[in-house]
Amino acid sequence: MRSRRTRSVLLILDSSMPFHRDVMRGIGAFVHASELGWHIRVARKIPASFERIDGIIADVETPGLEQLMESPPACPMVFIGSAESAGLSKARPRVCANNAAMVELAVNHLRENGLTSLACFSLVRYQSMPWARERIEAFRVMAGASAGVQIGGLSDSRQHEERAVEWLRSLPPRTGVVAVNDSTARELLQMCAAAGRSVPRDIAVVGIDNDPLAAALSPLTISSVMQASEEIGRKACDMLRRRMVRPDEMPADLAVAPQGLQLAATSSKSSALVRGAMDFIEAQLGRCIKAQQVADYMGVSRATLERTFLSQLGVTVHDELLNRRIAQAKLLLQRRELSTAEIARQCGFRTQQYMHVVFKRELGMSPVEFAQSAAPASLEFA
Repeated sequence: MRSRRTRSVLLILDSSMPFHRDVMRGIGAFVHASELGWHIRVARKIPASFERIDGIIADVETPGLEQLMESPPACPMVFIGSAESAGLSKARPRVCANNAAMVELAVNHLRENGLTSLACFSLVRYQSMPWARERIEAFRVMAGASAGVQIGGLSDSRQHEERAVEWLRSLPPRTGVVAVNDSTARELLQMCAAAGRSVPRDIAVVGIDNDPLAAALSPLTISSVMQASEEIGRKACDMLRRRMVRPDEMPADLAVAPQGLQLAATSSKSSALVRGAMDFIEAQLGRCIKAQQVADYMGVSRATLERTFLSQLGVTVHDELLNRRIAQAKLLLQRRELSTAEIARQCGFRTQQYMHVVFKRELGMSPVEFAQSAAPASLEFA
């Protein structure tokens, strides 16, 4: 008896792109969980031949897709995308991110925090991106005509940066800003510091995508909507499996809702106790204050303050003090206007040597090495 040939599935995806990597993880998880036994091949570009290919999953924005669709392969195809409006319209069926649902999650979170003034922030380089356009349009629909949208920041041009900083200064206190992605949120935090706006006391920020690289480079941990990229991969894989069984059936397109919201320091709900403690920390950052002094100022025990910080911010008071000092030191080091000794003093480190130890432990480099290797403002992490 002849054994059945193993099905060969081609993924036309780019493993260097974070979105595609997450999608591929979802595909792999579905294949293993369902015991499909598929042989998976990956190609960044459309191959010259589709011989012995039983199914294809490709991005709707793959270069050359229009020519391929004029004479498509005989095997079934399923498409994935970061936006419902992305790529070639006839590339179907498709499984895409639900950008409107992601923005709705961010807007609702900000409103639940009591923020009635809302705004949206993007960068010039994202204007042509379908996912960014969908997120901005969804924000306009949900937030209303009075909510502002600002485009342009640090990495676009000096003029855009200055305009964005002035925009931040003009926002009323307790404004919530939805950034179109986490890289944009990271730039927004840097400009808030330049504008003298405290986050989250004056400006609360929510990003989208829950990008670990942007988070690692951010001066504060970013509250972010978690895009369900792996779920997109699983759904696309399931759709292709069904199409391989019934190739004549055309499933409906699917927009995948986000996984949820990862709360962090830039927007998380906080009590009057936490807000008062954060204000005190910010005002006294240049002094070598400790957690006990913060608790004494707020008139509560250290245990109570620590328990409240952990439940509402997910960090200890000590960690918050350290994170604020490191974030402020990073900004000052990038400006290269002060000596490391003066930066250590202004940021509340006991000595220059202690700041050196903290940077080595937390960042894997000294303050001087950080200043020398700091990424230029135009570096893109989209």
